[in-house]
Amino acid sequence: MSLGSTFKVITASIALEENLVTTDHPGDFYCSGVQTVAGSNIKCTSSGGHGSQTLRQAIENSCNPALIQLGQKIQANTFYKYLKAYGFFEKTGIDLPSEGESSFWMEEKVGPVELATMSFGQRFTITPMQLVKAVSAIANNGILVTPHVVKTIEKPDTGTTKTIETTEERQVISKEVSQKMKSIMQSVVEEGGGSHAKVIGYTIGGKTGTSEPDPNHLDAGYVSSFIAIAPVEDTNLVTLLTLYGTGTAGSNYYGGTIAAPVVSQILSEVLPYLDIPSNGEISDEQANLISVPNVTNKTLAEAMKIIKEAGLDYSYVGNTDEIVSEQVPKVGAQLTSDGVVKLYTKGNDERVSQTVPDLKGVSLAQAKNMLKAKNLNISSKGSGIVISQDPALGTSVDEGTIINVTLQEAITQGQH
Repeated sequence: MSLGSTFKVITASIALEENLVTTDHPGDFYCSGVQTVAGSNIKCTSSGGHGSQTLRQAIENSCNPALIQLGQKIQANTFYKYLKAYGFFEKTGIDLPSEGESSFWMEEKVGPVELATMSFGQRFTITPMQLVKAVSAIANNGILVTPHVVKTIEKPDTGTTKTIETTEERQVISKEVSQKMKSIMQSVVEEGGGSHAKVIGYTIGGKTGTSEPDPNHLDAGYVSSFIAIAPVEDTNLVTLLTLYGTGTAGSNYYGGTIAAPVVSQILSEVLPYLDIPSNGEISDEQANLISVPNVTNKTLAEAMKIIKEAGLDYSYVGNTDEIVSEQVPKVGAQLTSDGVVKLYTKGNDERVSQTVPDLKGVSLAQAKNMLKAKNLNISSKGSGIVISQDPALGTSVDEGTIINVTLQEAITQGQH
């Protein structure tokens, strides 16, 4: 079956891993409402188009022309390399007596139109489990894992327990790209077409999907889907809901409208059942805080290694064989994973400052990316959109400074 636009997260992850695009560079894509490919006009769901977009906005909008443009950057040979790495050309290995298979064009048969439609998730078939396995890799720091039905098997007569071991198959994308994709998927729910998948107290990422009817069986209707990851910062669940025969042209059949609310209901019950704490109990910032290590009086090369091993990033002034004289933030400061530590070496201690941007009204994911672009860190409380920040907009601060933000749920109109 075709799962439509849920597949767009796969396309985006490939482009990011190949350094063909960044998450938030303005104007990387343009949508007029239609994309012409080899003489064929392929329409966007927005007849008026989305205009100029970043990758994040293109995924939020589920914009077909933008994904076509992205597929043209990737090209078929690279696309197929990653399809193989994600496991789309083989069965998942799940321990069930039978399992379906995918159906793609032969690589040498992929022309401009086939590449275009594949890029936004149409005209090929995959199994739901193949998609779940691939998206799980995206959420799992890029590591593909063999799925299983049960975790343990207990034999009451003997009292023995057999644990089904986790089998890691391969690294498909980097941890850095994994984090970027999770941020984009969070934006889909907080800012884009997946808003109906929100769960109060939890960070949810996801992607909508609406697959066109089989041209040979138009009466079968559309296939509407939503795939979610939860919680975003420390993902425990990947959930795919697919509804078949959901309507015909002119009716309400979009995955973001009819599948996403059901996923929200499922997660609102499953997350507490699994004892996964909500933001009311522990915030996303508190869940994965990393204490900044002391790297002063070490060579810059040593300091960079220590910081990276701690799960943080760095920016520096000086040469790798020089001694670190100061770091921002200071030892013991609490940062989220991939937070930035600014390093200065002896004799190169002139401060590098940045102007704090306006974060009000944006999601946590967007705020993180805006600050990361300036080598600044974030500490947050609450969920939703930013309603206040400290230091204030326009303040000049050292790179590495922690910016405190408060978030609050926004009341929004439903997404169609």
